[in-house]
Amino acid sequence: MKFSLVVATKNRVNEVDRFLRSLVTQSYSNFEVIIVDQNSDDRLINIVNSYIQTFTITHIQKANPGTSRARNQGLLLAKGDIIAYPDDDCLYPPDLLAKVAHFFQTNTTWDGLTVRVMDLDSDKDAFDYCLQKSGRVDHLTAWSLGIGPSMFFRADLAKKVAFDEQMGPGATWVGGEDTDYLLHCLDRNAAIYYDFELFVRHPQPYAIYTIRQLAWREFTYGRGFGYLLKKRNISLSIVLYQLVEPIILIGKYIATGNFRYALPCPGIGLGRVLGYWEGVQKFNQRKFL
Repeated sequence: MKFSLVVATKNRVNEVDRFLRSLVTQSYSNFEVIIVDQNSDDRLINIVNSYIQTFTITHIQKANPGTSRARNQGLLLAKGDIIAYPDDDCLYPPDLLAKVAHFFQTNTTWDGLTVRVMDLDSDKDAFDYCLQKSGRVDHLTAWSLGIGPSMFFRADLAKKVAFDEQMGPGATWVGGEDTDYLLHCLDRNAAIYYDFELFVRHPQPYAIYTIRQLAWREFTYGRGFGYLLKKRNISLSIVLYQLVEPIILIGKYIATGNFRYALPCPGIGLGRVLGYWEGVQKFNQRKFL
């Protein structure tokens, strides 16, 4: 069983090196790496050359911008049985691919697997919405489990589902593309399992960004999330809760003294409202075309 790891990257060098270094330590070696490099220069050449003798790397240089577009482009070259989309700043624990391969080999009816996302430097969740129990992924839990580097799919499923190129970093709506992709897999009646015991590692955003960076990040990702709510035609009651949830979070974080988490919450709320309104305008306009 071979893995194809499609890595879309831009503006990062040390992080890409760290991820490739984590692949060197994998106990399972049947994989290829497809790096879709959106940089306009050759900053990754030396790093790629330092690993190319250790495992198979396909390096697509000066690709068109956009994470979703890059992933779709990389998927066209994938030769593996299992497709994954690791972020350029994540890393794999040494036995991850072996355990994922074992899952697919022993559970032939499952089409996909999602795993936990842990902080890079601690045994805490990297994000604040990780589910704490293993089980089958459905259209509800997918909203918490649609995280790019945590997802693995059989190739016959992955090659039927494309990322929305209007969503994701470098596109109009920066966030929501991973959740959207996972939901599209479920729309095809794919059987996808979430394993709480397995995990990838990813930097905790609140640990590496300034308050200003966090505010902008949460606004842009919130905008993508709001757009996705309309794209998926989610019921108005759920939409209303999602739009007011940042206010609830502000109270929660202030009550626990976690002011760093509270400060970006207004940006989340504004982003969700704007993204949802943009979705309303876009999809309502389509009805009249």
